[in-house]
Amino acid sequence: MRRRVYHRLSIATIMLSVALSARAQDIVANGIYYNIIDDSQVEVSSAYYDGVNHYEGCIILPERVYCDGVNYEVTAIAPRAFWRSAVTEVQIPNSVTMIGEAAFADADQLSSITLPLGLTAVTRYMLAGTAVTNVVLPEGVTDIGYGAFEDCTRLQTVFLPVSLRRIGDRAFGYCVNLKEIYSDASNPPLLMGDNAFEGVSGISVMVPSNSVSNRYQDDPLWGDEEVFSLWIDEGLAVLPEMQQENMGGNWTALTLGNSLAYKIYGPDGYLVAITAADRYFLPIGALSTDYLVVPTTLMYDEEDLQLVATVESTAIEEIEEENNEPHLTISGLDGTIYIAGDTHGLWTFIYDVYGNLWYERPAVNNWISLPGQRVYIVKVGNTVRKLFLN
Repeated sequence: MRRRVYHRLSIATIMLSVALSARAQDIVANGIYYNIIDDSQVEVSSAYYDGVNHYEGCIILPERVYCDGVNYEVTAIAPRAFWRSAVTEVQIPNSVTMIGEAAFADADQLSSITLPLGLTAVTRYMLAGTAVTNVVLPEGVTDIGYGAFEDCTRLQTVFLPVSLRRIGDRAFGYCVNLKEIYSDASNPPLLMGDNAFEGVSGISVMVPSNSVSNRYQDDPLWGDEEVFSLWIDEGLAVLPEMQQENMGGNWTALTLGNSLAYKIYGPDGYLVAITAADRYFLPIGALSTDYLVVPTTLMYDEEDLQLVATVESTAIEEIEEENNEPHLTISGLDGTIYIAGDTHGLWTFIYDVYGNLWYERPAVNNWISLPGQRVYIVKVGNTVRKLFLN
């Protein structure tokens, strides 16, 4: 009973903070609200108004958002941004390095999340009260904050990186279905207080070796056999699963399974994501792209069981629309879009294939430079063209 009273007090504090900090957002794009941090960066902010947080369903956050002539990088998620929202899946881009306190707290339909590779801390109450079932913390995370996963009653499996140093009090409190922890940390993370796993027992902890197991066993908290049983990780006990589905438009969904973690590598061999989410979303671009999907326990990558996901290209063709400017032509070359013809009184809008607005201005320039190797939709007046900018 004491725990529940404390949790209500915490939520009341959050509600007061929301009321005190509420203000008009600087940017709204594709249903996501942003606050401008500086000349080149924004943070995702709350859609909380009229007593409701209006975010819902599957959210795939972009790396960049365009507004008023500036292409801002999305680098943070504000405290309480998705608090008590109806989001179900969230995929966070690697441009984000900071996620604020209680960012997803009590979003009780949120079952699946992919965290960014550059994250260094899981903040206080960040995912408390959600329906997340499996989560992997990327390498570089050193701290799990107070109550970060408290009352995640559906949480089953957690993957902890070698970089982890501290786990806050009540961080996994009352995660009553938590049964597996894969810990790549060679030294047992410091449990801040006696209640980091309050109300939880019977957790199997997989570690890399016997010597590491001995360190955990000798720790007065990790060595508590009523809470933890220690095992040496010997690789996957089940085969990985993957289904691929074109979502229509701009994304392909990889449906992953068996409560495993997966490393996803791009065509150049670079790491795109590490996730234990139910689904991971890959963009559909101008060229067909192969991604390598490698099951992992963090301690061991199961390369013999790796899978390949091929994302087919989108068709690059002119979009047929009414053309009131028959002498207007739009072309692209070497990272520059060229507009030729009479553009007097017209506006130029440029979107990427995900619907993000990159450029909006009166059509006074006959050339516009943008990042290459992307598909853009360019609209000048009523003339619209889809092109690949090399």
